[in-house]
Amino acid sequence: MRRLAVLLAATAVLAGCGGSKSASPPTATTPALDPASILGVGAQTLYGGGAWAVVLRGGKAVAAHLVRGHWRADRSGGVTIAILGPKGTAAKLPQVAAELRAKRPLVESGLWVDGRELLEKGGGLSPTRVTIYGAPETPLAPGAHVAVAYGRTRATATAVAWTFTVR
Repeated sequence: MRRLAVLLAATAVLAGCGGSKSASPPTATTPALDPASILGVGAQTLYGGGAWAVVLRGGKAVAAHLVRGHWRADRSGGVTIAILGPKGTAAKLPQVAAELRAKRPLVESGLWVDGRELLEKGGGLSPTRVTIYGAPETPLAPGAHVAVAYGRTRATATAVAWTFTVR
């Protein structure tokens, strides 16, 4: 009987320690993200938050995930992003917007223009379908610009880049 009580107590302690399905936070031994390893030479990291990152190279963006000590591009399609704007030609202070959808609740999102994060707002019909939007703090110069939208659930993420022109 005493042996059973000890086993039950040990099980309860172990159940309380690390029973979460979420990714554990990075430690001092977490490898640094090399954006070139994800998208090639010239890639830059727009965002790094724990075990997730957003990498951009030219007009292509990807969400990266730290899996078993290695950074991997998430190409699962678990989050879909529809670009709402701007498309084509835009004003000097464009509103940047995207719709995010997933089968699981979205837990994180972001918007960037030319590598600078926007102060975003958002809302939606449910935790699995939201719209995010924001605008640059200062007017953009005439020419081509790159916008990036990012959305993540607990287990999957997507980042999409697109270009628009300010005249």
